Amino acid sequence: MFENAFFVSLIGFLIVLTPLVFIHELGHYLAAKKNGVIVEQFSVGFGPELIGFTDKYKTRWKICLIPFGGYVKMKGELLVNDKNHQKNNKGYFNNASLFARFSIVFSGPLANIVLGVLIITTLYSFHGRYEVKPEVNQVVKNSPADRSGLKPNDLIISIDNKKVYNFEDIRKIVANNKKSLSFEVLRNKKILFFNIKPEILDTKDLEIKTYKIGIIASSPVLIQHDFISSIYYGLKDTLLLTYEWIKGFIKLISFKIDKKDIAGPIGIAKISGNAISSGIPNFLFLMALLSINLGLINLLPIPALDGGYILMYFTEFILGRPINQKIQYKLIQMGVFLLMFLMIVITFFDIQKLFV
Repeated sequence: MFENAFFVSLIGFLIVLTPLVFIHELGHYLAAKKNGVIVEQFSVGFGPELIGFTDKYKTRWKICLIPFGGYVKMKGELLVNDKNHQKNNKGYFNNASLFARFSIVFSGPLANIVLGVLIITTLYSFHGRYEVKPEVNQVVKNSPADRSGLKPNDLIISIDNKKVYNFEDIRKIVANNKKSLSFEVLRNKKILFFNIKPEILDTKDLEIKTYKIGIIASSPVLIQHDFISSIYYGLKDTLLLTYEWIKGFIKLISFKIDKKDIAGPIGIAKISGNAISSGIPNFLFLMALLSINLGLINLLPIPALDGGYILMYFTEFILGRPINQKIQYKLIQMGVFLLMFLMIVITFFDIQKLFV
């Protein structure tokens, strides 16, 4: 049983990771070709080559033994020496213009984020979107909602004249409000109004100062959308996922996040295995989520990540010249060390969770 679960997790992980890496590197590749930079290698994975071919532009396309990541190797180096060198060696990356280098590096993360939007939009268009209606399923006893007279099956239409479309809209309005709010409610085809003052209901909410009224949502339902609505919700949910990712990252660097909420390669493999077993829509949504996360992670201003190079190009733009090449090398080395350290720590957390 353990072997089967491991096999499914591994297959799921590779099915998720491989196309995401390919799309990321394809973004770099297409931008490089557009800017006249010669691409020598396009690799999915690292280490010894398993299979590959060389195209008419002399780019070697290959799949390598270690399936974690990939790279596009361009003519010249990623680190720029000086501006005088730009007149020679046409097709070299480090001789391309500042904007060209920025667009090549930025196109990888952008490709992942665009892929995430496309997958989510396609899912919503063909499968539907799970939504939680702004309907009261249960009322917590002695809560503000209970004292005000709200009942199960009440449909909340608006709060303080602001239209609500789902339960999350209610949560957002209530969470940061400690003043009395006017609730417009539909009950048995009649419109009723309730004035409810949110309160902090438990100690956990006290720590983060989150206010509640004491109602519990109904189960999500699958809502069908037309193509235009699917695009709107695809973009909206991508922005929401990005916002939640940024909040999570801030918690991570401030050491306020629970290690149980951190997933590394082992954790992602396990989630991928569960997703592939629970149906194509869930698996595709996971792929979209990971694609967006991969794009955002690569935009972090850490040397050795795409965001680190973008930061150096921004500095070059401000200074009017590249950073000293020795300093660039040192920054990249520090970035690689930091990333390796983070990967070891996250993997350690993953292993711990296997035995909990």
